[in-house]
Amino acid sequence: MKQVTRTFLKNDEWKYLLVRHNQKDYWTLPWWHVEEWENIYKAIKREIKEELNLEIKILWNKLGLKIENIKEKPSPICTYKIEFINCEWKKISKLEYIFLSTIKSGEIMLQDEEIEEYRFFTKDEILNLENTFLQIKEILKKI
Repeated sequence: MKQVTRTFLKNDEWKYLLVRHNQKDYWTLPWWHVEEWENIYKAIKREIKEELNLEIKILWNKLGLKIENIKEKPSPICTYKIEFINCEWKKISKLEYIFLSTIKSGEIMLQDEEIEEYRFFTKDEILNLENTFLQIKEILKKI
């Protein structure tokens, strides 16, 4: 099963970045496939750097463990399995890890091969969007 990372990437005004990938007509969270050689944290940071030219800080809860030589990472805000049939009638299964993050540094420069457009939206604007996914709205309600 493919693993995917997505993030609610917020700016200083608490607006969230959504993107429109090439040849798509809907807004979605930035997302990336996790390669076999990396963990979910490396995947999201690597891809955001490659596709948006940004350094991010992953936010959210930590358990507060203090174990020698172990650095605790923030938990995803949501993890779920999604299954669907693609346009080639092939069944796709993905395990998605959703994070909350903020911009640490960088100016947005899109990787043209992947992303056609980006925009920062308020929470209310996203909740009222018609061309986005229900799970994005449902997760955002909990943030």
